Amino acid sequence: MVMKKLSWRSGWLPALLGLVGLSVIGAWSIQAYVEKEKSRDLHAWETLLGVVADGRAQSVGQWADSQKLVLKELAENASLRFYVAQLAASGSGESADAAQLGYLRNLLESTAGRAGFSAATGAARIPANVDQASDSGLIIVDAAGRKVMDTAGFRLDKALEAGLRQAIEQGQPMIVDFHENARGEVVLGFIAPIYPVSLSDSGARPIGAIAGVKRARDELFPLLARKSTMLVSGEAILLRREAEAIDIVSPLSDGTAALRKRLPLTNAGVAEVQAWASPGGFVAATDHAGREVLAVSRALRQTPWVLIEKVDAAEAMRESVGHQRFLMTSLTLAALIVIAGLGAAWWHGATVRERSTAGLLREKNEQLERQSALLQGVMDGSPDLLLIMAGERLWYCNKAFGARLGEAPENLRGKTLSSVMGPAAARIVESMVEESLAASAPVSRMIEDDAGGLGGEQYFTALPIHIPDESGLVLCLGRDVSAQRAEQAKRQGLMKHLVAALSSIVDLHDPYCAGHSMRTAQVAVALARELGFDEATQGALEMAARLANVGKIFLPRELLTKSEALDPAEQVLVHSHVQHTLGLLKGIDFEGPVREIIAQKSEHLDGSGYPAGLKEAELLMPSRVLAVANAFVAMVSARAYRPGVSVQETLDKLLAEAGQKYDRHVVAALFHVAENRPEWISWSLPGQDGKPH
Repeated sequence: MVMKKLSWRSGWLPALLGLVGLSVIGAWSIQAYVEKEKSRDLHAWETLLGVVADGRAQSVGQWADSQKLVLKELAENASLRFYVAQLAASGSGESADAAQLGYLRNLLESTAGRAGFSAATGAARIPANVDQASDSGLIIVDAAGRKVMDTAGFRLDKALEAGLRQAIEQGQPMIVDFHENARGEVVLGFIAPIYPVSLSDSGARPIGAIAGVKRARDELFPLLARKSTMLVSGEAILLRREAEAIDIVSPLSDGTAALRKRLPLTNAGVAEVQAWASPGGFVAATDHAGREVLAVSRALRQTPWVLIEKVDAAEAMRESVGHQRFLMTSLTLAALIVIAGLGAAWWHGATVRERSTAGLLREKNEQLERQSALLQGVMDGSPDLLLIMAGERLWYCNKAFGARLGEAPENLRGKTLSSVMGPAAARIVESMVEESLAASAPVSRMIEDDAGGLGGEQYFTALPIHIPDESGLVLCLGRDVSAQRAEQAKRQGLMKHLVAALSSIVDLHDPYCAGHSMRTAQVAVALARELGFDEATQGALEMAARLANVGKIFLPRELLTKSEALDPAEQVLVHSHVQHTLGLLKGIDFEGPVREIIAQKSEHLDGSGYPAGLKEAELLMPSRVLAVANAFVAMVSARAYRPGVSVQETLDKLLAEAGQKYDRHVVAALFHVAENRPEWISWSLPGQDGKPH
């Protein structure tokens, strides 16, 4: 009994330890491979973000260069230099010739209007004899810093005054960085020194300087807010150093205004601080708001700023995480199959050695065959391509691999890969096998474009395995991922084309509502973010906003373009566009309650809406948001029978009806969002043809 017990331990224990060791090695190899895939996906995002950041940095740099060029051309204007020299020589503008002053005034005003240094677009016109303050403008000063001429309403602030003195003293152009003027507006300025007309004296000093000031939100910040083809969470911001801190000088997507966020340099773990410290690099860290982000940064040679382009890491890596889970599952299953096969083989060998009779040996052989058949069935039942390489020859392959090549698996075993798959694909797999054996770790490659007759895109992984009495074996697992990629791309592309086509039809049918759906979607998404909606709800709301008015194509065109008020019968006909829209979209499989949101977009809290007269708790929250966004865009946009209403007047009207027709929380969010969207002002302005802008 003692001898049998010792024999049992000496036979089973080493095998058990070997299986445990193999399992540990397999788990470590799988984890290492998955981490490598994650690193590859991060590198892809680094490349993509870098391309976007380069383009945006180029736009900002070109804008800064264009401002400097305007000031340079003015400073080099011969007539301007001559008149400024005369005024500086007289010591006072009172004795100057009226024609000279008139020329300077006309030159500044025309340049300001052409180059965008005049008052903000859309500001109300005030009679010429009324002094109107302006945040943007041009100003000329003499060498003593006294004003020679400026554009109407422009006010010289302390930061610009100090910059003018420094430019005159140093004789060099300069930028007056972002700062708030006396009215709390974020502005920045560009200064160029003015030299005498004759430069025969190489040591001539400036006789004055010319400065131009612009509001950052008019031209610069829109360059950062312009959406790229990236994710919803994509954001571009500008950074600058201020003492021992980093200032975020541009508005943030969470509604934080410009110059309202400062980060100490000691917060080295924050993404913005890392981006400033290493411009041109890639950062995966937590940003100022506590979000895990991926970001790249670019230094701007024209300015003391650094541009950072970032996206939410969770959103960016969502597909990557799913792919990693798939790999982990597939490779783990393959490893378990191999371990099960090794266990079965060892069990068979141990049983044969312990049993001496031929009958018992045959029984164990039959048992092993059944287990092998089961394992073979599992592997042959897999749609993935499974093959085991022994050197350059096929040691084993499953039915899926044979079916791809049009041969029975047993006819392929023992052949070289080159004779089976062709030289091109064989070289890829053989190199994987060699690397896998050399490193004792998994190696993966993508085999594309039907290489070797395998069809589609095959993702191959090579993993070393160990079988008793056999050496140099490598398991290769291939999965066809082309169908998944094609189906996903087809679905997304089809939905985008459908929405674009339907929106285009509505725009052609009702020219006065051209762009209404796009604007409504923009306002609705902005409100959803302000109210903290999740991404899925935001996506459903945006889709509903873009499709909400497609039913208008069933209405008479003359009714939509009628320039007089609609009578009751015509209003009922217009209201029917909701049912037409729902009927048109019936049967489309949307992600989220798109049709439900559209059905309630014209309902009101007090039940006065249409088509069902729903109220209060019967209304979905996204529908309440769409109702406010739709009403806002409809009021500010010009129509055939009325001009557009100003943004402020529209907000006041919506506020008056908050709690009755519209949700108070949504209207309050609209007030906050509209403050940071100056471009919405242009929606109420007619175009040159009298139609909506």
